[in-house]
Amino acid sequence: MKDNGSKSRFTLDMTPELRTRLKIAAARKGITMRQYSLSAIEQQLAREEIGVLAPATFNRKAVEKARALHKSVFGKRKLADESAELIRQDREERVHHP
Repeated sequence: MKDNGSKSRFTLDMTPELRTRLKIAAARKGITMRQYSLSAIEQQLAREEIGVLAPATFNRKAVEKARALHKSVFGKRKLADESAELIRQDREERVHHP
């Protein structure tokens, strides 16, 4: 994990059984429960490819690609204010025009 000096605290409530499992797993690896937890979280996030976009990656090209995708998906249709309304309309369309 890259450490740039700034950190924020995160409290995690868990059952005694889960805490015991965590303590045993960390002890087997010879690391702290904190180190084990951070490593497990990082590994899971990497598997899911979840991350925060760095400011440099959110540029004009990214915006253009997003707009092109939006146009290809929605065409000239105006989006309703409510996502629930969009979902309802899509369901109706699928039912009546399979």
